[in-house]
Amino acid sequence: MTDVKVAERYSGHESFVCRYGWLPKVYRAISSDPGLLRDEERAIQVLGIGRNMVKSLSFWSEAAGVLRVADEGGHEPGEVGRLLFGGDAPWDTYLESLESLWLIHWYLCVKGGAAAWREVFADGKLIRFEKRQLVEALARRSEGAARPLAQTTLEQHASIFIQSYYQEERGIDDTSWSPLQDLRLLRVSKSDDGRAVFDTSARAPVGLSCRVFGIAVVEFVTSMPSGKSADLQLLLHGVGSPGAVFRLDESQLRLFVDLLCETWPDAIRFVDTADTQSIVVDASKLNAQYMLQTKEAAHV
Repeated sequence: MTDVKVAERYSGHESFVCRYGWLPKVYRAISSDPGLLRDEERAIQVLGIGRNMVKSLSFWSEAAGVLRVADEGGHEPGEVGRLLFGGDAPWDTYLESLESLWLIHWYLCVKGGAAAWREVFADGKLIRFEKRQLVEALARRSEGAARPLAQTTLEQHASIFIQSYYQEERGIDDTSWSPLQDLRLLRVSKSDDGRAVFDTSARAPVGLSCRVFGIAVVEFVTSMPSGKSADLQLLLHGVGSPGAVFRLDESQLRLFVDLLCETWPDAIRFVDTADTQSIVVDASKLNAQYMLQTKEAAHV
């Protein structure tokens, strides 16, 4: 994948995970008041959350593609926000489906700029790791930054990443959890000395839909130098690839590719020759639901 230069962020979440209910709530609020998150006092009153939570909500809504900073100031609906919550036929008004969470997960990893998400999922550098190893990886990743990052910043970012996907216990009425935990992408076991070891190895991606997989494939393939095709192994292991971000093994990837080709045979083809196995995309023939930018423009 052509690595899109997204400014990576290690802070801004203010020690809060993206909580259940936050994203649809802020999308609706911004749709009627684009400047809300720029006025902390008003945002506190309207959203019913604390000052630091307002800053955190701003971070998560931008990183997840639900909102984006508007040219004239304030915020406006982002690519993911328009798909899930906007227009005449929103996918998931209250963020209740696993399909929607897979889309948010993909955006956070590939386009959202969250450093830990890129390190673990987009780059695929850590499959089994302890928190200490993630902090060390983030320290290496941040080398060359304009300002050296404090150890506490790196540790907090690692903690927020882990808490976003894993929580040991959750009460029935607890709304402080991150909905991304429902994807079960992060499992935990104990090492011989009792330390937590986190595992993101491939497993069946429950709830991942053909259209979310299709969006990821189209974005990946069209980012390649040719803009039209990608080798199957690159689709499986490449930086920001669907295989890496969704943690698919080769058989799972082929199943999704075959389904995608059956759904849109004129637009997406799998080419299997003696020399190569690749997927070819003709963007001009795609249904709009597989093109994030086109879908967004349709609602403007």
